[in-house]
Amino acid sequence: MFTLKEIQCHFAPSGDQRDINILLAESVKKNTAFLYAHPEYRLRLPEYLRWRWFIHRYQRGYSVAAIVGHKEFFGLNFLVNRHVLVPRPETELMVEEVIETLATTPYSLRPTLLIDVGTGSGCIPISILKTSPTQPTAAFAIDISAATLKVARKNAARHGVNIQFLQGNLLEPFIKTYKLLPTNYQLIITANLPYLTREQVASEPSIWREPATALVAEDGGLALYQKLFAQIQTLPGQKPLTILCEIDPSQNEKMTALIKNFFPAAILEIKKDLAGLDRLVVISLS
Repeated sequence: MFTLKEIQCHFAPSGDQRDINILLAESVKKNTAFLYAHPEYRLRLPEYLRWRWFIHRYQRGYSVAAIVGHKEFFGLNFLVNRHVLVPRPETELMVEEVIETLATTPYSLRPTLLIDVGTGSGCIPISILKTSPTQPTAAFAIDISAATLKVARKNAARHGVNIQFLQGNLLEPFIKTYKLLPTNYQLIITANLPYLTREQVASEPSIWREPATALVAEDGGLALYQKLFAQIQTLPGQKPLTILCEIDPSQNEKMTALIKNFFPAAILEIKKDLAGLDRLVVISLS
């Protein structure tokens, strides 16, 4: 059977070398440092067969995270499968912003509920609860898919955080369950909802293998945000209220107009990701 060095030199397909190394390390159930420290390591037959299966899927367009079943996000490792969107580095901006918000007055002084809508793998609320010095009073995570919530629950248990999971369409299950909240509560709502158009997905092969329901929305990608904002308007008068939404950079102007239509008195900020692109919309109501 082949050594690690032989495979790296002669059997790696065209592709990102970092991806190849991750897949090779997973094949032998080691970390990537092992590849460099032990290039002479000779793969056993099950390890080689696993490698060939990984490469077969990689060549068919599956992401590395989808193949190995986990992905690092905000310094934490999350389980992923075909039912959830693979966490993206740009979404870490939302986590950072929530941590900063929790530390500010009045959020640090009054009971705060954190609600993550369209939670997917649960990476956003779990990262916040795991790393924020200032903790919300309670956290909720909502998704319409039972299969998706199963993954999120596993990730919450994996990281030892307490989240109440609700199944349903956007905020509906929260509204039905908690029709009356104490008047002294305040809310932080995070939402990384599907915001791409079908045309955008069709032009980006790297995401073809991910669940379309986690990517695509109608009305230029903003249909679900429109529904979410309408639901937020029905909430009892918790103030302050902060809403954080991830968008595609091309949606800046349309999203701004949509927010002003629903929340004319809101303070609106648009934050840029590490690539310098408009990525996070922060809506503040006080």
